[in-house]
Amino acid sequence: MDSFSHKLSLFFTNLNMKKITLVAALVLIVLTSFTQTDTTEVKKLTYELSGFVNLNAIFDFNGLDNYDDFTTSQIPINPSPYEDSHRFHLTARQSRLNFSTVYQSPWGNIKGFISGDFYSGNTSITSYFRLREAYIEYGNFLLGQTNTSFGSPDVVPTTIDFEGPNSSPVLRNPMIKYTKGIGHGYSFSLAIEMRGTDIQTFPNSGEPFLAMPCLVGNINKKGDWGAITLTGMIDRTKYYNSDSVKHFSTGYGGAISAIINTWKQNHFSVYFVAGNGVSDFISDLSGSGYNGVPNLTTNKLHMLSSIGGFVAYTQYWNKKFSSNFIFSYIELENSQLLKKEDFKYSSYALANLFYNPFPRFVFGVEYIYGALYVQNNDNGDANRLQFLAQFNF
Repeated sequence: MDSFSHKLSLFFTNLNMKKITLVAALVLIVLTSFTQTDTTEVKKLTYELSGFVNLNAIFDFNGLDNYDDFTTSQIPINPSPYEDSHRFHLTARQSRLNFSTVYQSPWGNIKGFISGDFYSGNTSITSYFRLREAYIEYGNFLLGQTNTSFGSPDVVPTTIDFEGPNSSPVLRNPMIKYTKGIGHGYSFSLAIEMRGTDIQTFPNSGEPFLAMPCLVGNINKKGDWGAITLTGMIDRTKYYNSDSVKHFSTGYGGAISAIINTWKQNHFSVYFVAGNGVSDFISDLSGSGYNGVPNLTTNKLHMLSSIGGFVAYTQYWNKKFSSNFIFSYIELENSQLLKKEDFKYSSYALANLFYNPFPRFVFGVEYIYGALYVQNNDNGDANRLQFLAQFNF
């Protein structure tokens, strides 16, 4: 009986090994066949994986509730003992993955790009993957989601703070964009973007929505001295007032982005933005409902005006050390339609130092100060010290 059981066990063992071997052989044959039959096609398709892994250590002297971002609009006013306490936080949620591919089609090169990080809404240890960018580029056209064309993202200096200067352009919108060089360092772009309305609604009415896409136009100039971008935008918001009557409001604004070279790699970065209904394009106001507010007296929507900007200087001390110094400011219209605790203006100051001991690896230390004033002129401030270790691949 034992001999029979032993032989039966060997039979099934050999059978399982044969199955595994057969499956592995089939997989190998399929892969080899694909490589052999599609060699020309594979050569037309190239791809690259990149990104970075980082750890961010944060020490708040008088703690902000948002651990990861230094958002001036969230600085506590008349803070409680809990809010005024110092606190420490570690996070790796800003780590990023990028995947890009280029296909040599009969029509020309087609590029695809996808980028994401783990900066979901969860501030605990558990976090989830989040889409940042996903777009296709063909010729002069870009289709997909990427940084808004309203302002130049290239002008924003490198910071450990994930939020960056309080006035910087932050939106990543779905869009159709056309870019064209016109010679002598000049180029222009036109984009149709889909952004949120970011408007406070009337009582007993539905959510407002865009009646037309956001139209954004840029004129760019580059030279040995640096670069400058002039931007304009306009869109139309459809809303229903408290009597369920349909109305339209127009948002419009402009921005100037400039990089001015000084010596070697050192340079100034300058950004200015202003307009009506453009608050969601401004980092620390975005998502707060400050594009427009209901006027219950006229029963119409009032588009709020806002201005902001920053000046920064990037200093390369040598091949391994560099720094950024930033001052940024934003201001929202002083209006009786807003509540006394609503945002009025804020400032943001930052200094950092980065150390690259060798390529692809960087350490950093950064100090940030922010101050917030609300509509009734009550105010608060915050101080933060941050540390970074990052590996780029």
